[in-house]
Amino acid sequence: MLTTAGSTILICGAGAMGGIELAITAELGSGDQTAFTVIDFSATDGDVWAFSWSWTGVATTHDMLLAIESIGLTYEWTDWGSGFFVDNFEWGADAGNPDLYWAHSLGSIADSDPQWSPAWSGVDATMLSDGMISGWYNGFNEDFSPIPPSLPLIPAPSVLLMTALLALPVTRRRRR
Repeated sequence: MLTTAGSTILICGAGAMGGIELAITAELGSGDQTAFTVIDFSATDGDVWAFSWSWTGVATTHDMLLAIESIGLTYEWTDWGSGFFVDNFEWGADAGNPDLYWAHSLGSIADSDPQWSPAWSGVDATMLSDGMISGWYNGFNEDFSPIPPSLPLIPAPSVLLMTALLALPVTRRRRR
């Protein structure tokens, strides 16, 4: 289930006990299906950015990245003959390091937690599905397994309320 609320998207996995809210940088496209791209620049001391893209029919991760490129994402890729693979990303002041390579993970939400798996094919062959997260991290683990990205989350209202209450000054009156 996808619910648009201003500039946030509530993602609830099928059968999930709850949901999470991604801080969406931009919403693009139109259609009856929506997928997300999360690009994590923390390996180069940058931020994490999330985008949503809607479409109808059949689409690939490459299609989604080209759409995001139209609003300012620098998306560099190479066709290696066996598929299109990402060389680097840049968004605003954040830039990846092409020497680290980009790990691509595919995510879904189950019980309010992201479930990640490696994307084993090029972006031109990675088919999108409704609610899917295409996650990118600039680097790999020592065993070359992908590092999933962090998700830019919007805190739940109860967390915001508790934070606000803790920030209030506590004053004590003395009775005379």
